[in-house]
Amino acid sequence: MAFSAETFQGRLRTARLGRSCRAVPQAGSTIDLAWEWVREGAPHGAVVVADAQTRGRGRLGRAWSSPEGGLWLSLIVRPDLPAEHAGRLGIALALATAQAVTEETGAATKVKWPNDVVLSGRKLGGVLVETEMAEAKVTAAVLSLGLNANVSLDALPAEVRGFAASLLDATGRRFALETLAAGILGHLEDAWPALYQADSSLVAAWQQADALAGQQVVVISGGKPASAGEMEPQGVCAGIDDAGALVLMTPNGSRRITSGEVRSLRTAE
Repeated sequence: MAFSAETFQGRLRTARLGRSCRAVPQAGSTIDLAWEWVREGAPHGAVVVADAQTRGRGRLGRAWSSPEGGLWLSLIVRPDLPAEHAGRLGIALALATAQAVTEETGAATKVKWPNDVVLSGRKLGGVLVETEMAEAKVTAAVLSLGLNANVSLDALPAEVRGFAASLLDATGRRFALETLAAGILGHLEDAWPALYQADSSLVAAWQQADALAGQQVVVISGGKPASAGEMEPQGVCAGIDDAGALVLMTPNGSRRITSGEVRSLRTAE
């Protein structure tokens, strides 16, 4: 069924997020539509939702399969947030998504640095954040979410089925995308003040939901294995720091990782 902006807004409990909404049957990417709206003067909290995307994108320029039945959403924010805290935006949206999905469906969703929402160790959704900066502050950002909700794994490309998850396959049920979206934005608005706090509560919330907590991991830079002679960072995952960077405990002490792809090696003893 087509996403209903009217139904979605009727289920919102937010003051600002989602109060302006454009829902379309198909888009190349909701991210692109959102940036077009930014140029037109979109208000803080405006949302673009598509029933399907033909050019959905994820991290590192990867394509993101976006068939009908998924939640393909981009949120426009004007946070006036210090640039050093920009990483908190994606952290907050990933957490809000995991919280809302668990609340609505009962599925025990978790988060995986830097931007994944996972279910039983498989990727249920992902978050992508694009920003505009001025005078060392984030003046505008598009926070995008792709969630495999009412999508069968058979509808996804063969190359991703081995590590993807879907709510439909996991529960055997379909869920109202409007309700899921409203719940996600509700949790995100609840967490919004933490973006500006010196000691963000997002760190503790991530620790509680972290799918990699206590595991031995390796970080693949840029999504590719290291070249000959280079060492990929390895250590025990110890959550995130206040800026949203990954913290690794290595034999030489803690190490801060700001980009890369994390792969679990084994559970630390």
